[in-house]
Amino acid sequence: MNPESQAAVQARTERWKVLLVDDEPAVHEVSRLVLADICFEGREVELLSASSAAEAREVLSRNTDIALVLLDVVMETDDAGMALVQFIRGHCGARETQIVVRTGQPGMAPERDVVLRYEINGYVLKTELSAQRLHSIVISALRNYRHARSLRSVLGPDAGLSQLARRSDAAPGALALELAGLNENESVLMQAQPEIVLASNMVSGIELVPQWKTSLGLLSAARICDAMQEGPTQTRIMRWMLSQAIFWARSWRTSAEEPIRVSIPIVGQCLASRGALTAVIDALDEADLPRGSLDFLVNEGTWLGGHPDLKAAVAALHEMGVTFTLTDFGAQRIALQRLNQLVPDRLKIHRLFVRELANDPDRLALARSLIALAHTLKIEAIADGISCDSDAQFFKWEGCQLAQGDALAPACAPADVTEFLRHGKTSAH
Repeated sequence: MNPESQAAVQARTERWKVLLVDDEPAVHEVSRLVLADICFEGREVELLSASSAAEAREVLSRNTDIALVLLDVVMETDDAGMALVQFIRGHCGARETQIVVRTGQPGMAPERDVVLRYEINGYVLKTELSAQRLHSIVISALRNYRHARSLRSVLGPDAGLSQLARRSDAAPGALALELAGLNENESVLMQAQPEIVLASNMVSGIELVPQWKTSLGLLSAARICDAMQEGPTQTRIMRWMLSQAIFWARSWRTSAEEPIRVSIPIVGQCLASRGALTAVIDALDEADLPRGSLDFLVNEGTWLGGHPDLKAAVAALHEMGVTFTLTDFGAQRIALQRLNQLVPDRLKIHRLFVRELANDPDRLALARSLIALAHTLKIEAIADGISCDSDAQFFKWEGCQLAQGDALAPACAPADVTEFLRHGKTSAH
């Protein structure tokens, strides 16, 4: 048999492996019927099944070439599906594998929280999943998987994407290389998360929450930061983020009773990069917005990392009216000495110490301590991820000035914020 014929036979016999993880037998039966005749690029689909996260781990250990995982959230435990995502990405190191969450209980795993916190490639409600929709999801996932595998083969078969994403210069990481060629206007999904004053239920700010569409799925700004090194891509992304903030700050200014602060995440170490900082300062100078209109969200690693140029950069931007919020506070080891040397305008308390903490004395105590620390530093505290009225009441009673979360005001498209601001207050009590 000649090489071309052998390749044709191999293409027909090799199958795309799709793992379905769900504790409902009917879901497996229907999925098998729908995907029975599916074919992509001359290769059929082999549907593997697991009725629990524990069983899925065994299947994953035996199959290192699974292209797609269709994953339920609530199985043997309420968070079994999300724990499996971390197992796939962390323990297995499977970065190319596509993960699509299918849930019948969106209240247990709200789409915004899941997409932001976990490295998944899609989220769909079972009630909305038709046969045609499932077919489209599978084909799209297989195409993304093939693309991710191709990037890896170009950059080196022995390097995992998690390693490649940290490399730069002559041999940039797979994700960094992909980002370099993206057009933000086409490849970024943007949401707006209102920030609420707990004492009055008034809107005080809007956080812009970008998600990059990549071959690894929708990635948050934090994941993008991990892949970025100082250079033109970092500066370009920061310029684009700033242009979005300026545009919406102007658009929302006339809709609110009071000035609205617009927050955007800082990408990588751009505040410590002379070129990126100059670009930011030039854009701010040209925008000529009122002081306090823009806020930069900086993670703990950047803010407390001790970079020698950061303090000067923060001082220069403060002079221009920019404020700073330290995000995800409390999730890592807190360097109080460094925090005292460079004090932000706000601390955003990590949602780990915010969500549904009424019956957890340890987390209640930690939340109180973080709020007290903000008071000591004479800065504002923001509770991130308020999911119920009891959470909102607790933080209000403890003197936390600001909060955000679906129980107060759900995230929405930036274009929908204008109508929201006209009402002035949320429905929270």
